[in-house]
Amino acid sequence: MEKNKNMKNMIITLSGQPVAGKGTTVKVLVEKLENNGYKKENIHVIETGHEFRKYFNKIIELTHNLNNVGEKRELSDSKELKSIFQDYERRQALIQSLINLKKNKIDVSKISSIEQANNIEEFKPIRKVVDTVIDENIKQKGIEINKEEHPDDIWIVDSRLAFHNIPDSFSVRLTTNANVAGERLFNDKNRGKEDEYKTIEEATQAREERRIGEQKRYKERYGIDLEDENNYNLIIDTSYSNIEDVSDTILTCLDRYIKNKDFAKKWTSPKTLLPLQGERDTFGTAEYSFEELLESIEKHGYIPSQAIEVVEVDGKKYIIEGHHRNFCSTYLGNTLVPYEVLAKDDEEIPYYRNTARERAKSLRINDLYGHEAIIAENDPTFSYEDIYPGIYEELTQKVENDMEL
Repeated sequence: MEKNKNMKNMIITLSGQPVAGKGTTVKVLVEKLENNGYKKENIHVIETGHEFRKYFNKIIELTHNLNNVGEKRELSDSKELKSIFQDYERRQALIQSLINLKKNKIDVSKISSIEQANNIEEFKPIRKVVDTVIDENIKQKGIEINKEEHPDDIWIVDSRLAFHNIPDSFSVRLTTNANVAGERLFNDKNRGKEDEYKTIEEATQAREERRIGEQKRYKERYGIDLEDENNYNLIIDTSYSNIEDVSDTILTCLDRYIKNKDFAKKWTSPKTLLPLQGERDTFGTAEYSFEELLESIEKHGYIPSQAIEVVEVDGKKYIIEGHHRNFCSTYLGNTLVPYEVLAKDDEEIPYYRNTARERAKSLRINDLYGHEAIIAENDPTFSYEDIYPGIYEELTQKVENDMEL
């Protein structure tokens, strides 16, 4: 089989929304690659978050030692600051930041973390410089890697903009919904004091502000929309999936990409897809019976190219085609399935005579209860209310309104 011409070397560029699980995914990917036969020295991880911290920590150190000539000289000769001082515009941005700090009487001795520095207006010019330096470094690294083939090596680049800076790569985007992200952020005790929140609502709001801020910043600075799905080869919603399935999906789809085999671009938990038929129909005979399909998926795995067809209305996803595959997957405990959105909101569904919104109206409360019983095989406490708060009240009200008519 012919190799994909878009990839000279194995490079995974991993982008993601805040608190979507990029860091943990990188760790598990490395473990799985080692288990698959890769030697440790042939797995190369580049995390721009770490790179940013190295640069910014040097800058914070410099602000603490402006009156210490010896220490200041040593810091200026460091690899990180030298790349800034050697460029006139970058040097001026740093100097201007330091002048503004002094002018506005910012007590730099109290700045102990990057999070604090990021919230100080006077640091914004130098932050932009550091972002630019790191982006240039990533782009240059991609060029260096692809100068020749490295058949035994693989690179994982954790960076918001890596898909753009290394276009000859397999680009992956991790997403998560706001409520799940807020809960993760609130419960993560490994974060610094700057990321501590009194309530989940506060954490959710902070995460959304960060996500929107990042999107705005990248649009203004680079003219790139991080949320544009056309930027990526694979998009995974990690909201209700486990990290093992996320990592396996990335490696499976990477293998198919290299071999020019089809695979679905978008993946989510089967629990997020709402049924538009009764559970009896799901258990009923289609091309394959539920039991036959269950046995096939359990034995061979889910075929990555067989996307479940859905419509999306007001953020909710409704199954049009693929009930058997979706609920066989939940029955087996799989936390990811591929899907394709046929239409959104008031768009007309291709080859159907109604819109997505009109089709979604056929959702019935009993259908949800019935399919919850299938999911209960692996998650006894599951309720669609967990994913779509208020959905049962909404459907109950709809039934009452219909009875009044």
